Amino acid sequence: MKNKDFLLSIVLNVFLAYLWIFLIYLIFDFVKLKDNALLFGIVLASIGTLLFAEVIRRVNPFIEYKITHPVKVAGFISFGFVAVINLYWITF
Repeated sequence: MKNKDFLLSIVLNVFLAYLWIFLIYLIFDFVKLKDNALLFGIVLASIGTLLFAEVIRRVNPFIEYKITHPVKVAGFISFGFVAVINLYWITF
């Protein structure tokens, strides 16, 4: 396990978190003008998130590591941190 792996995992997951947030905001901007916007937005956001999770699973070079491997944990933490901070910051 190298420091390079940690850095690559963190940078990749931060970039993917920003892409996921961009996707969610595009979906909710798209459904603002529709009837039943909340239901339609939740369904589209759920489908988009599932598809995005599959892309993340395939793009991530650390797929052979177990879920509890420190490199994967660092990536998950960085993704979650960026997503929560951005969603909280933009909402309020």
